[in-house]
Amino acid sequence: MLTLSFDLRQLIDREAFYHAFAAQSDCPAGFGNNLDALWDWLTGGMALPATIHLLHVERRNEELAPVVALLEEAAQSLAGELRLIYG
Repeated sequence: MLTLSFDLRQLIDREAFYHAFAAQSDCPAGFGNNLDALWDWLTGGMALPATIHLLHVERRNEELAPVVALLEEAAQSLAGELRLIYG
């Protein structure tokens, strides 16, 4: 099972998140670094099942709010194949 972990205090913007996400999830080199590419990879390319640990969500930069919302939507859509853990 794939396990990813992101400390949202340290990720200053979406670009930093996408870079960290790509490094941990083995997505292809052409990953688009945007919400559409993230959705496509989560729901159609990434190895599942997977767990994503989101650390310090309450202290995240507001620029990351759409990313967190997309992760939550993907977890719901994938019916247990993608699990989010908040810490």
